Amino acid sequence: MRVGFVGLGVMGAPMAENLLHAGFEVQVYNRTPRHMEPLAAAGAYAAGSLHELAANADVVAIMVTDGSAVQAVCAGGLFDGAQPGAIFVDFSTIGPTATAGLAAEAARRRLTWLDAPVTGGDVGAREATLTIMVGGDADAFAAVRPLLAAVGQRIVHAGPSGAGQSLKLVANLVSGLNLLAAAEGVRLAEAAGIAFDVLAEVLPASSARSFEVDKLLSRWPTRALAPGFSLANRTKDLRLALEMAEGLGFPTVLAAAAHSAFARAAAKDADADETSIARYWDGVDSAPGASNRR
Repeated sequence: MRVGFVGLGVMGAPMAENLLHAGFEVQVYNRTPRHMEPLAAAGAYAAGSLHELAANADVVAIMVTDGSAVQAVCAGGLFDGAQPGAIFVDFSTIGPTATAGLAAEAARRRLTWLDAPVTGGDVGAREATLTIMVGGDADAFAAVRPLLAAVGQRIVHAGPSGAGQSLKLVANLVSGLNLLAAAEGVRLAEAAGIAFDVLAEVLPASSARSFEVDKLLSRWPTRALAPGFSLANRTKDLRLALEMAEGLGFPTVLAAAAHSAFARAAAKDADADETSIARYWDGVDSAPGASNRR
């Protein structure tokens, strides 16, 4: 199986590397050529264009920032270069609406589109422990399952086209709310004079425990908030979840407040890791949702 991988950022680069380690024939493309160099050194072929990559791939994997970026790479050479019968696996998080249009265009060109957004963050991408939620044709899903198993640990066929995106937005909505709650709780404990080691002993053993609590507790004492999943990406995913809910006529309770908080943080430093949301309680006036009361 020849795999073309487009998008070599924080998530895409380690995923492509894991495909190489699993023995796949991998070619890569990134709009910033230097990002291809480490993978080329590891054995991948650095394609000169999107068209070239797609023309020589049985499976085209995409891991880029958002729906507009997916549209751009498809229109920029992937669709025109792909051979009939090729399978597109979109690991990006773009929402079900954008997916519907791309899947329809792929079908018109005798290509198969699978939406396959992932969760597990940069750590999961490096360690090949991602959870992958796939929407689309069941036979195509079965055909690419070995590829998915090389980059993820839990692989779920969520349903028809778009179902993977919908499930991912639900998962990211819940994790975003959890992270914001964890950040607010940690900063409130500080304000109350609770020793951090005491907090770190109790929260993970209480009903407040969650992956996001554990992540923030492991990073906050040393402010180890190196870029991973960015504030900008978290804000984007919450926006997509709000749009999906609105389209379904589903009244959300917390999503809008979380989106506002992350958007405010992203406006200060969009590329910062999402855990840096906790920094915005450093000054009352800069805290998400803060009032001017003293």
